[in-house]
Amino acid sequence: MANESRHNLKAFVQTAPQSGRYVWVIALVDFSAQQVRRAIVSDDTFTTADAARVAGEAQLKAMAEDH
Repeated sequence: MANESRHNLKAFVQTAPQSGRYVWVIALVDFSAQQVRRAIVSDDTFTTADAARVAGEAQLKAMAEDH
């Protein structure tokens, strides 16, 4: 069952406003269980949502390469 669930995991990068700036949010969603398994938020803030998204995507790529 763990393997079946693993095939339905997907990570998403989103942005969120925080104090007039933006942070990235990476969420790992298990679609089989219909649950958010993990969510992490950047410590750094960015002036635009696009800058936060680019940084979040780079972070997600680095995390995937470490795995």
